[in-house]
Amino acid sequence: MSKRDWEAYSKSTYDWKPGHEKRLRLTKTSLTSDFDFCPKQYEYKRIHKLPEPDTEAMTRGTNVHDAIEHYYDHIAPHLDELLTLMQRDKRDEALALAMSVLPEEDYQLGETPIIETRLRWDLERLLSGGKEDYLPIINESEIHAYSDEEFTLNDETITIPVHWAGSIDRGFAEADGGVALMELKTGKWVQTRKDDDKPWEDPRFKVQSMRTEMAFYKHLLKVADHPMQNVTHWGWVFPGGEVEGLPSHSKHGYEQRSIDRIFYEPITKRMDSDYTKRKIQRLKEALFTAYLTEQWETKPSQGKCAWCSFKSICPSWEGSDDPQEYRDNYEEA
Repeated sequence: MSKRDWEAYSKSTYDWKPGHEKRLRLTKTSLTSDFDFCPKQYEYKRIHKLPEPDTEAMTRGTNVHDAIEHYYDHIAPHLDELLTLMQRDKRDEALALAMSVLPEEDYQLGETPIIETRLRWDLERLLSGGKEDYLPIINESEIHAYSDEEFTLNDETITIPVHWAGSIDRGFAEADGGVALMELKTGKWVQTRKDDDKPWEDPRFKVQSMRTEMAFYKHLLKVADHPMQNVTHWGWVFPGGEVEGLPSHSKHGYEQRSIDRIFYEPITKRMDSDYTKRKIQRLKEALFTAYLTEQWETKPSQGKCAWCSFKSICPSWEGSDDPQEYRDNYEEA
């Protein structure tokens, strides 16, 4: 990813209380992932800054993101040749040329097939749409915006200074003058179907979660009064969505499969209202309430909590709710 704007981030903090000299920081990951997933996890991770071990999935994701960002930054001189190769149905040669612009890396975590799948998809887009709008107008762009939010709690209105921040993977120009935001993910994508004669269905919760993430970016661009705030489409790509070892049936007994997936859709008025105007607003207000009351609820479940690093101290699992205990055990491990 491009170099962080640390000067911008220095203006805000997660460890915020009313009257703090800095603003309350709101990012896509902190709001739509951490807080929406579990407010107590947010408290441990963002406010107490409890450490978590790096995972292979995190490292793989970073490496793939860096590679695709580099590709778009360096592929322009080769577009004519790439398009000619694709028009002549020389797809393997086109992929080899596309890969040649990437830095040589000794990948060990399965990054290469994910990168190749992502670039194959993009070369098909070049073939179908041509060169004019092929390159992104947003490429791992870091956006910062500042607002003073009026919030009423227990009949008292409080002004909360907010720093909105996020890094948008990609934005592309649409033919109608709009902007299409695209998010790159390196996890799995699992579809299910109830009967053999039924179509495969995308995971409803996952689609809703991704829409919420994209809605945050749309809101961020608006608050920043960004020149590319006219977002008319959004989508996401899972070029590593197919995984080995997935059980043939879900826990509910439905047939399931994992696939590499591209998801792309226009933003309808209803969708914009449900996600950008309502979901982001509700999350923001719930976050403000947690900060002002210092009450961070837990959202326990066997499935969710299995992925949480802080389960050992979580009160929902008979933990001490003591961040220092976690730090001590983490250092000893």
